[in-house]
Amino acid sequence: MEEIGKALKVIFDKLSDFFDIFDLSFFVSGVFSTGIVYGWITFRGFDQSSSLSSLPVIVVILICYIAGLTSFAVGRWLRTGVIGFIKKKYIRFRYKDFAFDRFFIKILKAHGLDQDSTIKDYLERSLYRGTWRLYVRLWAEVRATSDLTQSLSFLKRYWVMAATYDGLTFSFLLGILLIIEIQIDAGRTLSEGIPYFFGIISFFFIILIICLREANRFLEYQVEELVATVAAYRAKTK
Repeated sequence: MEEIGKALKVIFDKLSDFFDIFDLSFFVSGVFSTGIVYGWITFRGFDQSSSLSSLPVIVVILICYIAGLTSFAVGRWLRTGVIGFIKKKYIRFRYKDFAFDRFFIKILKAHGLDQDSTIKDYLERSLYRGTWRLYVRLWAEVRATSDLTQSLSFLKRYWVMAATYDGLTFSFLLGILLIIEIQIDAGRTLSEGIPYFFGIISFFFIILIICLREANRFLEYQVEELVATVAAYRAKTK
């Protein structure tokens, strides 16, 4: 039985590595974005000869995966780039002072790691953005430590959830834009459906805001968990 258990563990590890390569978190937003575009094409009455139902399954999966990668990339850029800049520049509430470096240093201080000589050296290398390099270094420490395998899996879940919500942010934004396009193009004939139009837009916008918030929240949790993991391990091995 023990040998069977070891064999199954190897199989599950291989499957885990496979899913790590093709990160399934991208399929959530990929399927949603693909479905929105397909619904838009169908509603607009474009040529149906290239319908998804006529394509091989592997091609549909590839389309959804590429759509997921694109959704994640654009969603992450919108959250950290465009929206992050707007919050920092124009909005006066807690996000004005939110910057990754500042937040990361705050968590390091909370766990007393800012006094560690190696960490202090990194924080002093402002010319080379030492704070960011320290963040990468801590990830490397967790990956290289066999005793922290479970913690690494937990950290990866936070990354996956943040990536999923970033991708969904773009998916809902895409849905809003395509619904607006449909209404503008057919506004005269669908004028009686304006209340439904605004209702759907409002719903999508609310979900978009929730996705943005959750992506930020999981990023913060990820940083908190990473620093806490390193602090706990160093305290244990002293």
